[in-house]
Amino acid sequence: MRITVFAVALFTSLAAVAKDGGQAPNFFQKIQYENAPLPSPDAGREFLDLPNGKRLDHLSVKGRKLSLVTGRGAAFTERKQKEFDTLYEEGKSVEDAPVQWVLMNLDTGNVIDQSLSADMKMFGASVSKIFVGATLLAEREGDLSDRELHKLAEMISVSSNVAWLDLQRTIGGGNADEGRRKITEFTSNMGYNRTRGFQGYLGKIHGNELTASELGQFLHDTYWNRYDGAEVLWKVMHTCRTGGRKADKYLPGDLYLGGKTGTYSGTTVHPETGASKNPDGSPFRVNVRHQVVVFKHNGTQYGMALLTNKASNEHVALLAGGLFRKHIL
Repeated sequence: MRITVFAVALFTSLAAVAKDGGQAPNFFQKIQYENAPLPSPDAGREFLDLPNGKRLDHLSVKGRKLSLVTGRGAAFTERKQKEFDTLYEEGKSVEDAPVQWVLMNLDTGNVIDQSLSADMKMFGASVSKIFVGATLLAEREGDLSDRELHKLAEMISVSSNVAWLDLQRTIGGGNADEGRRKITEFTSNMGYNRTRGFQGYLGKIHGNELTASELGQFLHDTYWNRYDGAEVLWKVMHTCRTGGRKADKYLPGDLYLGGKTGTYSGTTVHPETGASKNPDGSPFRVNVRHQVVVFKHNGTQYGMALLTNKASNEHVALLAGGLFRKHIL
């Protein structure tokens, strides 16, 4: 396990801090494991092979075998370009813009572009399922039972809420709160300090709160295999079927995509204040249409996180398609 590496790095770092009188670093951001990045589907049919010898395309979810996903290739017309330009400028200049986003080069970890408030917390909806999956895999050192692997596929590929709650309890040995605690431990240890990746409440702490910027960091850490089992989650994410009306829509039809979506319309609490009501007394409501997406183009691996609590699927689709054309094509 990588805990041994962390312990050595932690001791060394603390000694350096004591000597220099400085502030303690964020250890999990500083440690660079000597891992190669994970492959993309361009690597060929073996991409669907898991480390334990199983193949993802031998699993069926909702009556269909898992398979790789590509962009939908919808036409990005001149009108769509203008709509993107408006959204983009708003995101760059308005603090509370409808969509918050980050585009990252996953090979280097450099942010290529991001909205003004990419660190704004939002209700995460089903995007937070990736943290449940990552925690389970880290707990199991990447080796899931057949049942757990099938539940993971259901949770990521078709966004099953039943599988989500099941796996959160599984992480906690049958106790949902213990599962929430372990998910919180995982996100904290990875350095995602504004992320609450669990479903429901842990005591009085409301879960399921995410930021675009930390989601970008998570995609980078997953691609570089920086927690046990990252390869399994990376590959299962490339079977996600639910992005056709969101980020997948305007991305090229020959571009392999991985990721996770989130959709929810209803009441919740304000992620920054915890308030359940607006200043005028009305309930705090959201219209979540999120997606994280990864893809490789011309030899470079990219990741996007696009979050909105008040826009539409089309807004997310326009930003994904527009950012791809602005920075990558």
